Amino acid sequence: MKFSKLAAGIALATLSAGAFAGGPLYIHEKTMQPYKWNTANGTIPVWTDGGQLIKDKDGNDVQAFTILEKGTKFNVDITLPDGEVLPKNIPLERDYTFLTIAQANAVTADAVAQWSNVDTSTLDMAVAGTIESQTGISDVNASNVDQIYGAENGYGFWVNYDSDGAILEEYFGIPRNQVLGIAFPEWADEETGEITEATALMNGWYIDIKDTEGKMVQGVFTHEFGHAMNMSHSQANGHFTYIASPWSPQYDGVPGCSTTNQYTGRGQAPADGIETMFPFINVRGTEGMEQGTVNVRDDIVNISDLYPSADYKTKYGTIKGKLFTKEGVEYSGMNMIARNLDNPMYDVITQQTGNMTQGRIGPDGSFTINGLTPGGRYALYMEPIRAGGYPTTPSALISESEFWNSNESSSPAMDNACDMTEIVVAGGETKEIEMHFNGYKNGIQYTPLVSAFVTEHSKNGKKALGTTYGGVPFMYDSVQNSFSTMIAPDGSALLSSTTAAMNKTATKAAVIADLDGDGIGQGAVWDIRSNKLAELEDPSNNTCTLGSQQGVSSQSIWDIDDEGKLVVGTYRKPTSGGQECAQGEGARSYAVPTVWDTTTGKATELAGLEYVPSLYGSRIDVLVNGERREVWMRADRVSGNGKVITGTGNSQGLVAWVDDELHDINSKFGARDIAVISQDGEKIAFNTLVGEGRNRKYDGIKVWNTQTDELEALGSMRWCDDIPYIQRFVNYCEAPYNLDHEYISSVVGVPSMIPLDANEDLSLITARYNGGSAIYMDGLGWMTAAEFFGRQGVVEAKNLLTDNWFAMSANGSEMMANLAGAAISIEINANKAFVCKDSVNQELSFPKQVMAAVKNGAEFGRCEHLDDTY
Repeated sequence: MKFSKLAAGIALATLSAGAFAGGPLYIHEKTMQPYKWNTANGTIPVWTDGGQLIKDKDGNDVQAFTILEKGTKFNVDITLPDGEVLPKNIPLERDYTFLTIAQANAVTADAVAQWSNVDTSTLDMAVAGTIESQTGISDVNASNVDQIYGAENGYGFWVNYDSDGAILEEYFGIPRNQVLGIAFPEWADEETGEITEATALMNGWYIDIKDTEGKMVQGVFTHEFGHAMNMSHSQANGHFTYIASPWSPQYDGVPGCSTTNQYTGRGQAPADGIETMFPFINVRGTEGMEQGTVNVRDDIVNISDLYPSADYKTKYGTIKGKLFTKEGVEYSGMNMIARNLDNPMYDVITQQTGNMTQGRIGPDGSFTINGLTPGGRYALYMEPIRAGGYPTTPSALISESEFWNSNESSSPAMDNACDMTEIVVAGGETKEIEMHFNGYKNGIQYTPLVSAFVTEHSKNGKKALGTTYGGVPFMYDSVQNSFSTMIAPDGSALLSSTTAAMNKTATKAAVIADLDGDGIGQGAVWDIRSNKLAELEDPSNNTCTLGSQQGVSSQSIWDIDDEGKLVVGTYRKPTSGGQECAQGEGARSYAVPTVWDTTTGKATELAGLEYVPSLYGSRIDVLVNGERREVWMRADRVSGNGKVITGTGNSQGLVAWVDDELHDINSKFGARDIAVISQDGEKIAFNTLVGEGRNRKYDGIKVWNTQTDELEALGSMRWCDDIPYIQRFVNYCEAPYNLDHEYISSVVGVPSMIPLDANEDLSLITARYNGGSAIYMDGLGWMTAAEFFGRQGVVEAKNLLTDNWFAMSANGSEMMANLAGAAISIEINANKAFVCKDSVNQELSFPKQVMAAVKNGAEFGRCEHLDDTY
């Protein structure tokens, strides 16, 4: 009856690697209870390894746990446990014993005693003898380890000493410098769920040269032996030391609340408050030693939950609860923390929601926190697991962290995240509670979509086009909450693209596809209704190519008009002249801005550009209107009616083709980066950079009227009021500098704003600035995403704030956004939003009614959130 085990066991990681965590490691499916040792059988015998044989200075064979290998050279003097000093920078003439087997056995005995001495647990284990006495194997090593792992050796806990790390590397396939130890229950009675045999492997190679007594590695032993008892990792205090940094602060409560402390680095929390079962450890400092002791209630409770004494449940109190989304759906994978306000570092207990079902029954928000000190004043709150993998899949914090209070609800207006009701229970008493993520069910809705990068919205906002993290285009239906990709007859994804564009009726998409299987992608139009592809002409016949992270292609696709009649992008020409690149020289080519007729597939080069030899090297440059030189030029946006196309050059300078006539709007207006165009092509909005040389300054977003040639300034965000001015980690808006927007903008210009998308008439424009995203609303001006969602009370955005609004429906009421560098998109349903008029909330249609109300004196946002910003 073999117990299921992981391919590489359960590893305690160094500071750079992940590990398993959250509740028991393994659940017995027949009983839906954790696998356990039967402690009624008495003391669990621990069998220890002998260690590798090496010669001592007198030529005698000795067994060693840690060996300083012959030929190794250290850059410091090393004092051996027997007092001998090995000088630095001198290669060792032989193998030296650093930690003996006797020392390793002493550490093992101390580690098992730490768990055995918990007075509310019946677990009892002790060193009973050697592995050699049971199997005849004096030293478990890479050549014979298969006689231990995968073989039934008998009842007990088998501790293997991997002196040189060879077992890790040759048997488990893990570099010896990445894992400190591996332990897990290996065999069990599948009828009862009783563990009968467990194994541990302790990495003797990874011992600090200052650890002459094995004190700092003690935490690894105690931790791994916890795994052998079927304990998983937990997160109570360890993240205050191992994860906290100035750019990633950690909190011992709900961030921003007066009772919560912030941690930004090592040394701010006591080392002896780190729970033994936290997934990281430092074996080169005091933390490793402190984690060797079982003194934090989190560890004491977890071992007692598995192996409770007869009076455990009656001596201590319990919180039993469930976590729900704002819609009332149970939510698995969130870390729930009960922290005693009078002893917060040591009397803290955590449990993950759903850790007793581990995804086997679907969403499970259940959690049970036992072991509460009678009369103790506990604060209960939620936080996500910060690192590692879990038997119960960890979940993101989809709203804001919050304390439990007696008026618990999902309404952010009624349930302030900092409102906290102390939980006090007597011995044997159970407090039953419910917790709900905060979030309004009306107004703007904010829904994360994982593994998705959305780039286009349909006119009605109900369908969106994007690409997966691997570059495969997909269609998202917001009504059905479904995803679909184009699938080839053999079942493989047919399309691959760094960009994909969809028309506003969601009937056609322009993509890159390898239509003939030659490994070179080219432009194509995907008829979404028939699920068929139509090729777009490539004048080079797929001979001129460019490589990217998504493969090799002969064309680039950027945009498509509303009806799906025109596609814009680039195809490539050979630098040597002619139309086709010679075999093997596809990269010796340059991009040509192009428009395709999707009915015929025919490609037409856009007018007004000359292609001339570069002033440097052998490439071809682009000459705009015979004057301005660019290394390359692309066509990247087309108006909804197809009459206006914009393009971007290598220097980020913009051009525009209006009714096929080229306009250098970079030279004329300082237009740069990328543009957004009104549906009728009458207006183009772009970022601007004005001045010459060192005097060039950003001058905000401007709108060019292509019919009247008029220019309207929409401005930008404001330094210090909206965006901090930070240079070399110094915020010049703060003391002692106290600079303001007027002064900073007179020196460097206003903040740079890159338009991302807009509604049909450009009354709503989204843009990105250095550090976040913003939105322009006609009559309201610019507003950061942090303020936009904060004022609307969209608490789901508080911990997952978008920094790119890439896709917008025709009227701007539906948007898609994403996080830079992450394969996550955010569906933003803004059909309804709030204004505050005379201290009364009004829910109106967005954007038209909302903007009209603001122009008539209302304030944008819910009354109770007007000052909120994320």
